[in-house]
Amino acid sequence: MLLILPVFLTIVFSIMEMGNIAFWVIMINHATYECARVGAMRAWPINGGGSPNDMTSGMDAIMKSIIANGKIKSHSVQTDFDPQASQQNYDLVVEGSSDVQMLFPISSILFSSPVGCPQGPGGGKCTISASVRMPVEQPLSQ
Repeated sequence: MLLILPVFLTIVFSIMEMGNIAFWVIMINHATYECARVGAMRAWPINGGGSPNDMTSGMDAIMKSIIANGKIKSHSVQTDFDPQASQQNYDLVVEGSSDVQMLFPISSILFSSPVGCPQGPGGGKCTISASVRMPVEQPLSQ
């Protein structure tokens, strides 16, 4: 029992920690998608006062309502010209991130990395991020 119990508990706690990480990955992906969806609908016109950078505050409020310590960044990317509508298309790229608290000390050492964890391996927190690219909704008649 003395030899098997630590290994067994490490495996059990690691499985629970992977479930916690999976939960936060899904939450951050969902929150980033919702921010991108709202930002893409509100970001038009790109060249006339409604730049995606102005939308960051509105998207930040949405991110904070879903994840309290979530952070959001956004920028626009020019895509193909639409000859049918005679207009340039844009995509809004939204990057969301959040620091996630690890639950168990041993799994914190196993799953944290120096790149994603500001405190280094075993620091107890790691940053999980997601990126969503959404086409900006543009009216055909201006």
